Amino acid sequence: MTMWCNLSFGTKKEVRNERTIRYERSWKKNLFCDRDSRNLHVDRNDLTVSEFLYEFVEKYGEKRWVASTYDGNVGLIENYVHPYLGDKKLRNIRTKTVDDYYHYLLHNAEPPSHPGKPKRDRVSPSTIHDIHKVLRCAFNQAVRWEYIAKNPFVNATLPEHKQRKRLALTPEQIHRVLDFTDRPDIYDYYVIHCAIQLAFACSMRGGEVGGAQWDRYDPESQILYVDRVIDRVHKDLMDKLTKMDILYKFPNLYPGTKTVMVLKQPKTEGSIRNVYTPQTVTQKLLRLRKMQDNLKLELGNDGYIDYGLIICQANGRPIMTEHLNKRFKDILESMNDPEINPAEIVFHSLRHTSAGVKLRLSKGDLKAVQGDGGWNTPDMVTKRYAHILDEDRRALANEMEEKFYNAVPTKQAQIDRDNKSNIDADEIATMISNNPELLTKILQSIQSANKR
Repeated sequence: MTMWCNLSFGTKKEVRNERTIRYERSWKKNLFCDRDSRNLHVDRNDLTVSEFLYEFVEKYGEKRWVASTYDGNVGLIENYVHPYLGDKKLRNIRTKTVDDYYHYLLHNAEPPSHPGKPKRDRVSPSTIHDIHKVLRCAFNQAVRWEYIAKNPFVNATLPEHKQRKRLALTPEQIHRVLDFTDRPDIYDYYVIHCAIQLAFACSMRGGEVGGAQWDRYDPESQILYVDRVIDRVHKDLMDKLTKMDILYKFPNLYPGTKTVMVLKQPKTEGSIRNVYTPQTVTQKLLRLRKMQDNLKLELGNDGYIDYGLIICQANGRPIMTEHLNKRFKDILESMNDPEINPAEIVFHSLRHTSAGVKLRLSKGDLKAVQGDGGWNTPDMVTKRYAHILDEDRRALANEMEEKFYNAVPTKQAQIDRDNKSNIDADEIATMISNNPELLTKILQSIQSANKR
């Protein structure tokens, strides 16, 4: 039996029962007892991992994370950290403990089941890498708070994981998709046609496409100001997350829902930017606006709810990112193109193709492409989004042949030319020996040329 088997990570049922008790008696009471005794000395050497993580999420996560990051990180902590490390003392966590924990997750832990998704047998290396990011950040904060002296996650050994590159459409395939959706007589097709134009030509994310509004667009200068995204947020997080700047809250169609659709500022300041629409895209958007104006007249104020959205449903209601993705996949399936696999392509794939095409057109101007797409660093463009197209690789090989191999003579080519020169000289000598008058004529020609 290996060493890690001797470590007790506990069972999910046992730990969750204990965790329920801890939730009933808030961690604040465990640390501070009551409001009147907060200045009393507290021995934090017995602080458990779960107690620390509750504090970390409240004092760090709620101030630093946006809604999607908060939901994801809290979900990882609840499903994978509390059940296995929650009862361990914070001061007892060593790098060896972390390595054993990751080994246990990879080979023995049972992943949680999610409604509507297939059940998994093992925790994937990708999930373990995500857990590691959260815990490394959390334990860095524990060092800053002087709970521990060293972060045990810094030197931990992670399972091998190669990030799968997202497949992207080629420019020719995007042309075919745009031709298929260019149907001004059918609104549901044409609105997705315009959404594709924005995602590709302007390198916009799905949330930015769904959150774009007409009052942020100037058709004359062909500039769209991107400063908001559409998202779905849990109601409990609306006032809790201080970093999330809500610009507008859409009214719910049904009472009692736990989430609400909102327009909010992007996650990073670098994502707030101006994007420039090509003339063709500008004309498409103006045509879409006329279609929406006609829908307002036909449906009236009761049938059409005008939120000023550029990309919206036929009744004016917003289109979320997941709905954009679903409609995009439905279109790819309807096309029945043998070169396009709808199962491997998502709406966000358009942004990948956009980065690659713009890099090619700008001759590698990373800063221009970065600013156009709102990426934080140029590395995001080169490492994640700039897919190398096969036609570019073929063109590069042809250019190498023309400008390198054909422009500079190789050693063998030089030998062949020297041999050819020697052969020509021998032929001329033979001709002169057979015809002495030929030499006289050659000399006379040379003398005449010198006199001129």
